[in-house]
Amino acid sequence: MKNYSILLLLSLIFVSANSCKKEKTICGQLDMLVLTKINYLDKDGKDLLFGDHPPYPAEDLKIYQILPNGQKLEVYFSINRNEKFIAVNIDRSESGTFYIELKPDLIDKITFRNEADKNIPCSAMILKELKHNDIAGQYDEKTQVWIFTK
Repeated sequence: MKNYSILLLLSLIFVSANSCKKEKTICGQLDMLVLTKINYLDKDGKDLLFGDHPPYPAEDLKIYQILPNGQKLEVYFSINRNEKFIAVNIDRSESGTFYIELKPDLIDKITFRNEADKNIPCSAMILKELKHNDIAGQYDEKTQVWIFTK
């Protein structure tokens, strides 16, 4: 009887272990946003959002999306004065568009492309491309800030 119990227990463990290998990972809906750090510089490297008298003060910016019905939807962003960037929360979708209003008569169209790491189940999206007015932004690996040049 003792040998039968051990054999039964080992069989159950073997069957359970094999069935686990065949399971697919099921990911729940992840509604996380992708945090994107952005700054604007001129062609000479002068900061256009921060400094003593910037032409486009960060606190005056407006960031929004345009919904299919034409309505503007404000996009949340924060200002980091110490590290000199604005942090924008963008959709987790593969691609999208939002707008940065530097001044009432100066609005940049921002397009983005995200990718998921296919090697990691349920991975978060990673921003791969950010453009303003169809001009690619430059990503600074050191500061992790996307730079737009005006």
